[in-house]
Amino acid sequence: MSAFRLTLIRHGSAEGSEHAVFGQTNAALSASGRAQLQARWQQLAAQPVDSIAASPLARCADFALDAAANLGLPLHLDRGFAEQDLGVLDGKPKAAWSTAEHVAWDAWQRDPAAHPLPGAESWEAFAGRTLAAFTRWQDASPDAEHRLLLAHQGTIKVLLLHAFGLPASRHSQFWLAPAGIATLWWDDPASGWPPLLMGLDNLGLGNSQPD
Repeated sequence: MSAFRLTLIRHGSAEGSEHAVFGQTNAALSASGRAQLQARWQQLAAQPVDSIAASPLARCADFALDAAANLGLPLHLDRGFAEQDLGVLDGKPKAAWSTAEHVAWDAWQRDPAAHPLPGAESWEAFAGRTLAAFTRWQDASPDAEHRLLLAHQGTIKVLLLHAFGLPASRHSQFWLAPAGIATLWWDDPASGWPPLLMGLDNLGLGNSQPD
């Protein structure tokens, strides 16, 4: 495999995201979330994309389908790129969380591998399916020079942690706002060396606040 650029974009704000956390709950993009992605997409216009992939969840797939059609490219949808299943907290209004659930959430935020949420997918299983999906995408388009993935906070963190050989407990250093972007460059993918982190941008969209 030759050198390639990888652009990772987090989806924009989803409907109801100010009141709950979404893993595999299939919330749609809000109007502001679509505007965030459109602004981000305009910033990428000068960097031609030749392979595009996305999570099949609506907050990623809906925009990615339009983007791929505009580029004249097939969209690689893979369930392996879906967000982590967050168990009993997945989509549950935060106002209804118990004290124990708040404690579990705080522990999970510190180290999602060591402190799984009640009823949730394990970090090991989540990371395994995400990395398998990334391999399938690479195999489907081995000559792509600029790959773009529209996915979720957790999915992107898995890929970045793996790329730099970091444990799950270091996930917070790769936090992305809605429509935040991370860009990597592999000059020699076969070497085994980590990629170059070309940028991590949560700004420049008119609304950089987390939600």
